[in-house]
Amino acid sequence: MTSFNIGLTALRTAQVALDVVSNNVANANTPGYHRRRVELANLNPNVVAGHRIGNGVEVNYIRRLHDQVTESTLTSVISDVSYVEASLNIENKIESTLLAGDNVIGDTLNQLLSEFTNLSSGPNEATQRQAVLESGQQFAEAIRNTVSQLQDLKKTIRLQVDNEVENVNDELAQLSDLSVQISRFEARDLEHNNELDERDALLNRLAEMVGLVRSERQDGTLSLMIGRHSVQQGVNENSIRVGGSPEQLEIYMDERQTPLTLDNGRIGALLTAYNETIPAFEEKLNELANGLINTMNQVHGTGVGPDGGFQNLIGNIVSDSSTDPLSTVIEHADLQAGEFTIGVTDANGVRQLHTITIDPDVESLDDVAAQISGLSGLSASVSAATNQLQISALPGLSFDFAGGVDTEPDLSSVTGTSVAQLGGTYDGDSNETYTFRVDGSGTIGRGTGLIVNVFDSVGEPVAQLNVGEGYEAGSPIELPNGTTVAFSAGTLNHADEFSSTFVGDPDQVGLTSGLQLNSFFSGVDASTIEVDSKLLDNPTRLAAGKTGDLSDTSNLPAFIAIRDATVMPGDRTFSEYLDEIATEIGFQVQSNTRLNESLTTYKLRLEEERDATSAVDLNEEIVYLQQYQKSYEAAVRIIQTTDNMLNELFSIIR
Repeated sequence: MTSFNIGLTALRTAQVALDVVSNNVANANTPGYHRRRVELANLNPNVVAGHRIGNGVEVNYIRRLHDQVTESTLTSVISDVSYVEASLNIENKIESTLLAGDNVIGDTLNQLLSEFTNLSSGPNEATQRQAVLESGQQFAEAIRNTVSQLQDLKKTIRLQVDNEVENVNDELAQLSDLSVQISRFEARDLEHNNELDERDALLNRLAEMVGLVRSERQDGTLSLMIGRHSVQQGVNENSIRVGGSPEQLEIYMDERQTPLTLDNGRIGALLTAYNETIPAFEEKLNELANGLINTMNQVHGTGVGPDGGFQNLIGNIVSDSSTDPLSTVIEHADLQAGEFTIGVTDANGVRQLHTITIDPDVESLDDVAAQISGLSGLSASVSAATNQLQISALPGLSFDFAGGVDTEPDLSSVTGTSVAQLGGTYDGDSNETYTFRVDGSGTIGRGTGLIVNVFDSVGEPVAQLNVGEGYEAGSPIELPNGTTVAFSAGTLNHADEFSSTFVGDPDQVGLTSGLQLNSFFSGVDASTIEVDSKLLDNPTRLAAGKTGDLSDTSNLPAFIAIRDATVMPGDRTFSEYLDEIATEIGFQVQSNTRLNESLTTYKLRLEEERDATSAVDLNEEIVYLQQYQKSYEAAVRIIQTTDNMLNELFSIIR
């Protein structure tokens, strides 16, 4: 009878529905599980006695409840959250590297600059000189350690990238297998909801690692993109690989030669940190170290320690070429065309200044050596092995780059018998030529009206010196900028004159810092900076003065002025620039912390929206359970009733 068949279809359908509900309840806490719903369809009716009567029910399909838009958006947000979290983790490590520890760069820098002020109050104290050098070592060690830690962080990131790439390729292989299974089930028109759940979970894991964009079409097919490259879903699985260089990591997909543009996911964050974030801070630290090296070395190189000048001096810098222009082989210093002055002192203390002109865009290291060798009492050469400049003085002579004055000016045009002698320490900032012109004739220290007028390089009078009555022969007379002149016993004739150059900027080229001649620091950046070993071996070489006297502190004001010197980008001091570095990483951490909180909140909201559609609600499932249980019981009653009717019919026939 038809009723029996109808009851059987109802019974079977109720059994399937109960199984689906039971499966939902069993997987209520299974991650990634999407609840199922049985979609029923009535069977085509039969025609009985001219009437179309229903033929029962069947399971049309088992529907997997999900929201395509929410699922796709959630996958993208998972990529964003993973990117920001990984970036924030790395930025926290960078901030800790820059600001944590006993030898914080800023503290050691301030201590170093303060020690020069302390030295000015006790230039004769060996312990104070040692304190300057020790503070220099502490700063150098602090900044070297910081860069080393950043390099170690990059090595760790590289290992993480390799590990993440391996995990991504494992997931892509699983994705390919799943896609094949899904295609086969679809071809056989079989339910494949478990595989779809597994695929969604897999895609979200991929999104965390590499950044993934998914777009689900109405027909159920899925379009996937990683870094603007489509991901195949089928037998030929995709894979990614690490390429590029040690300085610039790239990720490539399959055999493509164009690198992926990864703006999301952990790998994207790791690449950004490796290629951009960490190098940016390394560059800033290198800029800070290089600026301080050049500034300190320029001041120290143009000073003299208590040991006085040098008989022999070798520059620290090893250049690539001795024949190419200086500006092309010395890139760590800002060389300028100008004059370079070397002072040569003999055994009697007589000092003579020699000046050469250098254009670093034209002249090479060999050219500089040749010019120095042309100066009286000096010779220079360039090492064939290392291209280091070496300067030597003849026996009994010493040299320095402190500028100042010729102690015995050129008096060849003076007709009188008195000899002028210059002295003192010139403290002017620029080079100046003074002309001394005699007004009147007579004997030094006698008579009236014997005057020497002093004019600057543009002819303006700067001093009027009485060397007649009241003047004691040989007594020094003060001149501008810390210098003196003395006239020995003898005569001066009217209109006699002589000139002398007072050198306040002996190194307009920047050669002492560029070649690191008589330097405070060696090295050129944050990873190579250290106090010059020759200074550590002999602290009396610390150039606190200009004359070589133990108590001379004439060079210390230039060291002290470094604290407030605005030589860093943006007209910032060294401390301000260092503070800016710390502020920058702090701002990045703060910004990404807020962004992470915002994205995490958005992710949680999307998960709630997804769960509202896809998660199992046990209360709701109990309602369905009762509903299908009643349907099952009713189907049983139909079958039982039909069976009773058949039994009665058979009993009548018998």
